[in-house]
Amino acid sequence: MNIARMAAAAGLTLTLGLAGYSVADDDDDHDGRYKRPKRLAVPSNAPLAWKEECAACHMLYVPGLLPADAWRQQMATLDDHYGSNATLDPELERQILDFLVRASAVNRLPVEPSPTPGEPPRISQTRWFEHKHDEVSEAKFRREAVGGRANCVACHRDAERGDFDDDRVKIPR
Repeated sequence: MNIARMAAAAGLTLTLGLAGYSVADDDDDHDGRYKRPKRLAVPSNAPLAWKEECAACHMLYVPGLLPADAWRQQMATLDDHYGSNATLDPELERQILDFLVRASAVNRLPVEPSPTPGEPPRISQTRWFEHKHDEVSEAKFRREAVGGRANCVACHRDAERGDFDDDRVKIPR
């Protein structure tokens, strides 16, 4: 292969490699430990139990938003799940936990404990979440149409599919 072809191939490889990489944050974040991919796709083999049981009470949180140990804590405290009893049949609980642990493997960040003693971690209290929403006022989170920090789908229409792209955010009035 001649030099020109090798240079073109190297350039194409570099371009394709860079095009496949994206981070969650378009803001200046010099602490790369808290970056997440823009699209955290939900695996196509997500169990029906996860979809039905979890979505019965709240939106489906994309597993990659928390590390596996945080999901283990979530599932271990279902008897007091943020003030509600969300206990499940042990087999359903095992299926959901296995899925969450597998599907959250992309998140290798440390577990950030909840400031409330005995409560499992909250996505909305992670440093990543705080950084991403640093320009969103508490008044906006309190809007009836938003429904609080935990209701990602209010502003991120495709949150349950793992799309948190900043360019598609629409904060309701």
